[in-house]
Amino acid sequence: MANSLPVHEDTSLQTSRVKLTPLQIENIHTHFRWNNDPELNRLDSEIPYEEESFGAFKSRFERMCDNPSPSHRNFEIHAHDDEKLIGVAYATRIGSHNRHAQVGITIGDRDYWGRGYGRESFTLLLSYCFETLSLHRVSAETFEYHTAWRDLVEGMGFQKEGTVREYLRRDGEYLDKEIYGLLERKYRAHHSGAEEVASVETAA
Repeated sequence: MANSLPVHEDTSLQTSRVKLTPLQIENIHTHFRWNNDPELNRLDSEIPYEEESFGAFKSRFERMCDNPSPSHRNFEIHAHDDEKLIGVAYATRIGSHNRHAQVGITIGDRDYWGRGYGRESFTLLLSYCFETLSLHRVSAETFEYHTAWRDLVEGMGFQKEGTVREYLRRDGEYLDKEIYGLLERKYRAHHSGAEEVASVETAA
C-alpha cells in the first residue's frame, strides 16, 4: 500500500441530516465564539481555558483554512435542513506510514445536543478516515467526566486500550484520561452490523 495520503480535496460528506464541509473563513465568528467558550474548552481541551484575542484566533484560523497541515483534516458540521453550522469534526496526527489518526467532534451549538447529530457526524468522519484515507486505525481520547463523548465512542465500536491516571488537572483535582482505539476490521464489522439492523427495522 502506498504511504501517501489524499491531498486536501474539497470534500463534502453528508447524511439526510448533517453535512461535513471544509472550514470556511466566513464562519470565523462562530468558530471564535466556540473557541472562547469555557464549557466547550473543559469538555474538549487539555489546556486550561484562557480567552484568546480575535486577532490571534484569526491568524490561526486563516492558516487552517488556506494552508492546512497534511497531517490534519478539519471539517465544519452543518445541519442539513437549514445549512446551519453546528460544530466541528477533525482527524489529527494522521500518519501516512502507519495509517492512523486521532479523531474527535464538537457540537458547539447547544440546541443540537442530545439529538443524534453528534453520532451522525462521527459516523461520517469515521467513514472518511477508513474509506477515503484508507487508515488502519483511529484513536480517541476521553476525560472521565465527559460521559457523553465516552458513550458515543464506545457505541461506535471503539475498544478501551488504557487509562492515563491522574493526567488532567481540573479545579484542583487530578483526573484520568481514557484512550480508545478502533481498527479498520472492527469498524467494518460494526458498520456492517449496524446496516443489517437498519435494514431489518426498515423492512419491519
